[in-house]
Amino acid sequence: MENDYYQIDVPRLLQIKDQVRAGELLQYLDVVSLPHIIDDKAREEVLNRITAALPKPPPEPPKSAEEQYQAQLARMKGGG
Repeated sequence: MENDYYQIDVPRLLQIKDQVRAGELLQYLDVVSLPHIIDDKAREEVLNRITAALPKPPPEPPKSAEEQYQAQLARMKGGG
């Protein structure tokens, strides 16, 4: 592997870097402009774009039968 040659397309790498930077700037503009957007549909689209980029929380571990039963009791009593 150390004797192999690789061709690097520097203009393409710079273009990709610029695209990433432009994407970051557009996300920043979305966040900054959100309080000033009056159109509800546009606000929702911006919020969806922002939340889609956030990391997802790990899945919740499955509850045991006892935990499910206690949660059901709490919901029936109006406590949760």
